[in-house]
Amino acid sequence: MRFRICVCLPALIWVMSLTASAQEKWSLSRCIEYAYENNLEVMSSKVNNGVKVVELKMARNERLPDLNSYMNMYSKFGQAQDVFGTTRRNDNLNAEAGFSSDVLIYNHSKLRNEVKRADLLVEVSEEELASIKRNIAMKVIEGYLSIQLNKEIARAVDSSAFYANLQYEKAVKTTEAGTTALTVQYEAQANLAREKQKLQKAKQDIERARISLAQLLQIDNSRALDVAEESSELSALSQTLTEAVDKTTATHPEMKRLSLLRQAAELDHKIIRAGLYPTVKGSALVGSLYFNSLVSSGDMLFFDQMKNNFAQQVAVTVSIPIFNKGRVKNQIAKNNLALKQNAIDVLQRQATIKQEIEKMYFDYQAYMDQFNAAQDVLNSARTALSFTSKSFDAGKSSIYDLNVSRSNYLTAESEMLQAKYNGLFVSKMIRFYIEQRL
Repeated sequence: MRFRICVCLPALIWVMSLTASAQEKWSLSRCIEYAYENNLEVMSSKVNNGVKVVELKMARNERLPDLNSYMNMYSKFGQAQDVFGTTRRNDNLNAEAGFSSDVLIYNHSKLRNEVKRADLLVEVSEEELASIKRNIAMKVIEGYLSIQLNKEIARAVDSSAFYANLQYEKAVKTTEAGTTALTVQYEAQANLAREKQKLQKAKQDIERARISLAQLLQIDNSRALDVAEESSELSALSQTLTEAVDKTTATHPEMKRLSLLRQAAELDHKIIRAGLYPTVKGSALVGSLYFNSLVSSGDMLFFDQMKNNFAQQVAVTVSIPIFNKGRVKNQIAKNNLALKQNAIDVLQRQATIKQEIEKMYFDYQAYMDQFNAAQDVLNSARTALSFTSKSFDAGKSSIYDLNVSRSNYLTAESEMLQAKYNGLFVSKMIRFYIEQRL
């Protein structure tokens, strides 16, 4: 990603005051770790991961038998006919209580595969979190280097503001002494005004970059954020393009996520096919009942009946699927399509990773070429400014020539810094992209 900046001119005192007002310096690694803990997108992904962990526990607990207690009490009133056809009053009071339990004995490994699938989905959510963290880290690196770049530009152009002020003071004195024309003073004054305008623009640019990074880190007070000065030296890439593509493809969270999703889809296939096989469940019941006829006498007392009527029951239930409206067949066809889509997604992601790495390597080399060329231009502009300054002091060059030469030097230095930080940004991206570290 290319940094887009304008030549800005913050005064050195202003930069130092901002630095002093900040509570502490934030390193790049600390900014990234803070974003991992406080960014809302990361926090949302962590919550989703927690949901998947709970779902895994639920799937594992399905292997355990359940235990329920029950208690019913009801009464009947009115006429009823017995088995002999006699109609008579049949008012009664009924009660029953006990415990029941069910356990799954066999379902063609459906439950075991569901546990495996839930475990894989936990890993999928972890890779999704890693992918979000990767994207957040890249944004933090960009925002961090943007602040550091603007500070570098500020320090680079501060000397121009300093010399513009000296030039104006000198022009005032020489004009009053009658050694230079009044136009020299006015031109020096106009140049100083332009530098002050750049100062105002610089304040806005640095604060804008600071606010952008603070928002990414979820920090309310952007002025409490000040980045530490990190090394801005450019170094050669340690891996070839082919090595970078192979390593990134093997370690990229998105590739891992797609691989885990494929394994989950394959387990889905087994889970669906389990619907074609019988299901065996076991159940047990322990309880007692009470009956009291409200129209006749001689019924036993409640607790005596509950004791005498105590009973147990053990049962095995076999459910054999015969016809399910083609549901299993259609679900298998849908699952096969999901597997094909996963294979296509893998190829697309591999191609995207390769394109991203190739672009990064191309951009890095391009920025390195720009940086080397900008250094040559800067050296030439420095030499030209030195000769122009001596020529102006000797009265052989005009103040216009001096201002143009100084402006050319400042532009060359700004372009050199911009190329340098563009290269630094891409190199950090490449390293973080491949190795997951700065």
